[in-house]
Amino acid sequence: MGFIAKIFGKEKSQPYVDAGTALVFELSRSLNLTDWNEGLPNYSPEELEIIEKRLSQFQEIANLELGGEAKFHPDALPELQRMLAGEALTEFAGEQWKFSDDVPANWKNLVSIYLKAWVSRLDPQTFLDLGDLLVKAGYQNEAKKVFKTVLLFPTYAKKMWGKDNDELLDLIVGRAKESLRDLGS
Repeated sequence: MGFIAKIFGKEKSQPYVDAGTALVFELSRSLNLTDWNEGLPNYSPEELEIIEKRLSQFQEIANLELGGEAKFHPDALPELQRMLAGEALTEFAGEQWKFSDDVPANWKNLVSIYLKAWVSRLDPQTFLDLGDLLVKAGYQNEAKKVFKTVLLFPTYAKKMWGKDNDELLDLIVGRAKESLRDLGS
């Protein structure tokens, strides 16, 4: 059973998840990301703090909504924590480069953060942002691989969302196709 399958407890092959997992391994090696060891992430204290802050914020909101301490079912808690961790990491990485014309000096660290975020929640938006960062950093071939992986998302979308959402799916796939066209693919 693969790394992602171990995390998510799923053994059935999914083209999007399989391609994304392979991409995570490939990029962590080819870009020599120092906080990845054989395809497994190591989280910095800052990343752990960002994740913990998001989890705490979520708990506070849930407590307010319930008017007391909210408790979550033990079976649902790991998935909820992964989702929130991925969301927090994606936002953190994006805040550091999206609103600048310059390539950030720490762009490889941001790539690593995006990979950690994707592993947490398997979100295509995380990969779209990662692809844009790679383009900005001058790594077009790597960006193409990321965008091509997003094109496989329709095979996983219903499983991720629990329902069909053709409008959102069309936006995601359309953005990946447009990015690939811009790169000459």
